[in-house]
Amino acid sequence: MSDCPFAIHVTWTTYGTWLPGDARGYVSPTRQHEADTVPKQNLYGTPYAKNDSYTRQIAYAEQKFPTVYLNEKQALVVAQQLVDATESRHWLISQAAIMKNHTHVMMMQCPEDGSAVRRILKGTTQAALSKQAGTPNRWWTQGGSNRYKYDQLAIDNANRYIKNQDGILVGIENGLIYIP
Repeated sequence: MSDCPFAIHVTWTTYGTWLPGDARGYVSPTRQHEADTVPKQNLYGTPYAKNDSYTRQIAYAEQKFPTVYLNEKQALVVAQQLVDATESRHWLISQAAIMKNHTHVMMMQCPEDGSAVRRILKGTTQAALSKQAGTPNRWWTQGGSNRYKYDQLAIDNANRYIKNQDGILVGIENGLIYIP
């Protein structure tokens, strides 16, 4: 293992809360008419598409499950499962924030494969939420974001960003769960 600091800032959203066409921006294809689409623009430096009401309406109509907004009890289930999943793998969550519509996790001492790490975090929390609800459900959107941090300043800045999120239902700091 290298002596250089390393972490991954992993982010994902709850199902149906950030649809293609969203005013905040999106990289999904833009629907112009029923048969026409503009391909997604997901290259570095390419601006996000934003605020397309037709695309958003189509995406909402095509949802297969209800939109998910986590409550405090569900956020606590997510936090506990994140801690359990990472402890069993000897990974460390330096900072996490579980909010009603998205989750940020700063992972340390983990493989340098953000997609694999994110799949484990989302998969184990997906199963725990469905178990707690007593029925299978689609809790998370597909995909997410992995931002690699290779120096202590970048790690500290990301930890601060996560800790200072608005609307945190449950947080994790250095592997310990807290309620703000």
